[in-house]
Amino acid sequence: MRHQYGLVLLFLLLIGCNQLVPQETVNQSSGTQPTRAIEHAMGNADIPVQPERVVVLDDCTLEPVLALGVKPVGAPIRDVHIPGQGNLSQIQDIGTPANLETILALKPDLILGCAYLRDMYNQVAQIAPTVIAPIETSADWQAVFWLVADALGKRNAAEQVMTNYKTRLATLRSQLGERLKSTQVSVIRVYPNHISLYAKDVFIGTILADAGLSRPPSQDQDIPAIDISKERIRDADGDVIFVWTYGSNEQLTESAQIALEKLKIDPLWQQLNAVKQGSVYLVPDYWIGAGPLSANAVIDDLFKYLIEDAVPPL
Repeated sequence: MRHQYGLVLLFLLLIGCNQLVPQETVNQSSGTQPTRAIEHAMGNADIPVQPERVVVLDDCTLEPVLALGVKPVGAPIRDVHIPGQGNLSQIQDIGTPANLETILALKPDLILGCAYLRDMYNQVAQIAPTVIAPIETSADWQAVFWLVADALGKRNAAEQVMTNYKTRLATLRSQLGERLKSTQVSVIRVYPNHISLYAKDVFIGTILADAGLSRPPSQDQDIPAIDISKERIRDADGDVIFVWTYGSNEQLTESAQIALEKLKIDPLWQQLNAVKQGSVYLVPDYWIGAGPLSANAVIDDLFKYLIEDAVPPL
């Protein structure tokens, strides 16, 4: 009973009246555990040399943590699907937005998050040392990965992960040969009333750039995405088109399925070169992922669709 009362009192101190509780009172990782300093988006933090109870605040940091072989004690896992990870139910769901009381009860010794959560930094940093990764768009996923690796003391493991990523892309380039530069890859998202073209300054854009694949002029821009109307549908064309919409290949939402069916029978869509050539493919949501696990799944797809050519088109 005393322990429960203490948790409730501590939580109220954290969120009440914007009063900051002294770090030595709240920070549950303080004590004899050795620490080291790390610089991040919000300044500097003294974190455990070997953190054991990691909480991540978003999927931006969840995938990098899992890719490094670390199972966090808490994370927002509802509706999260990360390639190769299966069921994440062993991780305590902290909710979206993160629930401070749930985090407090998990007694973390390190909290990780991305910069769009900076507004809650002062609160969570009183629970445990907190590292916030700077990020402007999902194109910054590699920088986030390296910072997470440094925070976890997993730099060597991160180097192995990224070496594998680069090696696989080198193999893809080699197998594509002369087709590498002559194949324009279009990536689009289908909405009920418009289409979004993914450009270069976004997760999938960095992977295609690292692979050395060309993009259509409409997508060869240093911006995340461009929304177009049906009248500009030619801007979605390429030698191959990868289509993403909400859901997965196995289970699309009803609105996504309706939007796709309407697109497929649209006369303007049917005039596109990739459509005529049967080079349009529906891809899962890891194409807009947040880390090396999704990146490697995308590379699997690039081999499957561009090299093996063994998958029926959309």
